Amino acid sequence: MKVIVNNEELNIFEGAKVKDAIIMYFVQQGKDLPMPIPTVKDAYGHKIGFYGSLLPNMVLYIDENKK
Repeated sequence: MKVIVNNEELNIFEGAKVKDAIIMYFVQQGKDLPMPIPTVKDAYGHKIGFYGSLLPNMVLYIDENKK
């Protein structure tokens, strides 16, 4: 399934959660996962929980400057 994280397309497994997309994004960027995990928002600017379900073509934004 395709999702977009910070304008980067990721192909992730069906049934993945937001946390899975966050981890995959940082791995593909060659970065360590920051702790605490940054805030994640949807395309409309709403905060999304790390255990939320993903939908095909979902757009997420990780605010790497805010924790």
